[in-house]
Amino acid sequence: MRSRFVKLLIQLAFVACAIAAFVAFRHAGFAVVMVVIFTYISVLILVIAVMLNYPRLPRRATVNEFADELEARDLLVSTNFRADRAFRVGEFEEEGPHYFLLLENASILHLSGNYLFDYEPIDGLPRHFPCTEFTVRRHAEVGYVVDLICGGLIIEPEVEAPPYSAQDVAAGRIPEDGAILCDISFDQLRQERAGPKSSIQ
Repeated sequence: MRSRFVKLLIQLAFVACAIAAFVAFRHAGFAVVMVVIFTYISVLILVIAVMLNYPRLPRRATVNEFADELEARDLLVSTNFRADRAFRVGEFEEEGPHYFLLLENASILHLSGNYLFDYEPIDGLPRHFPCTEFTVRRHAEVGYVVDLICGGLIIEPEVEAPPYSAQDVAAGRIPEDGAILCDISFDQLRQERAGPKSSIQ
């Protein structure tokens, strides 16, 4: 929801800039108008590329400068996990995919968000997540995921479940990113979300 609001603000800002440029340069010469149009289009393409996170490349499992800074300020919380199985739920309205992972203690970890795209197979690149051992690093105060450090063996998702619906969102049936589910088995949750015959695409 928040990402859609930000995108709307960016779109409105570009419309406002286009109108302002038209008013300011409507009497300018042809060369000036072409420079303004070229600049506007270049900035628009750059912003669209950033919004689409293009190109989506897998992150390196190393400590980056931002994480180092957060860690130096005691604002980085790292949690280690070991998983055996996983299944994926498709993204709903560009909010990112969902992964449910069966942990070694039989509980289920739910991860979701656009950051997960960075670890999926894209354009022939190998999959990095899910995997049997990984560390989730979060901002200690805000709670968003800074990075995933992947290790162990790659786990191919067992199924691809349909995206959550608008009714699921309205009813609050979607777990939070990072939620641990203990009151349902992995097989039961998988069947509820994907059905017995679904398979990864």
